[in-house]
Amino acid sequence: MIIGVSVVKDLKPHGASGTVVLTLVTTLIALSGCAGTSRLPAKGPQTAEAVLAKALARPLPTSVQGMSRLEAFVDGTARKADVVLLVERPDRAQFKALTPTLDLVAVLSTDGKRFTSYERGRSKCYVGEACAKNMARLVPIALPPRQLVEAVLGRPPLIDAKSQKLSWDAERSAYRVARVSADGLWQQELWIQPTTYRILASVVRKKGKRVASIAYGALDKFGPKAPPGIMRLKLPERKIDMSLTLRDVTIGEDIEDAVFALACPAGTLPVSLPCR
Repeated sequence: MIIGVSVVKDLKPHGASGTVVLTLVTTLIALSGCAGTSRLPAKGPQTAEAVLAKALARPLPTSVQGMSRLEAFVDGTARKADVVLLVERPDRAQFKALTPTLDLVAVLSTDGKRFTSYERGRSKCYVGEACAKNMARLVPIALPPRQLVEAVLGRPPLIDAKSQKLSWDAERSAYRVARVSADGLWQQELWIQPTTYRILASVVRKKGKRVASIAYGALDKFGPKAPPGIMRLKLPERKIDMSLTLRDVTIGEDIEDAVFALACPAGTLPVSLPCR
């Protein structure tokens, strides 16, 4: 994913310091394949398995809720909206897209098993199983609920890998874990911060062709144990380039079950959507 530095300016939150932009710039340099490698730090882990185990053992917040900004380009069309975001581990999520005057435009909600989605002014309300296809009805991220929640909180999905290789990315000052599936069709690269073991970025390829990438920025905007302030996702085949910027959020508080089990509004026709 080679992304010009100019687009990074569009990701800078209001009031963010220059370090936010620097973090994203260096992450994007790494994803472009321009970063150099050198020897592993002598005092750190020496295997891919050990580094990845530390990254996956790093606790994620139980929840995040509040205001965010979604900016996406889908098939050449720009979409921008303020979004009320609620995610709670392991697999519950809700996104409410708002107008500039904070009126509701559309909503997508899942309790981990079922989903509900509708748009203001439409006569139909969509319901069904919370599979990846249905979860992408509003937010252009085709992931099942558990993976979607973890991605927002700072842990991108992992491919099933048979082999892993560890190197040190001198340009990023980060571990680089290269993973390959058993059949060799899928490859994944992960950049992992030393000491904190935050995952900085992920690139997934199929037969060497890039199919998805995630980069995180503003890592400590809300504190060392909070989710990253920015998540950027790119799916080249679907022509999707999306950034989600957290703004005014609360972290770690319980969210009532009823919030995610959203019913269709009165007067709308529920339409069940299949996953296949």
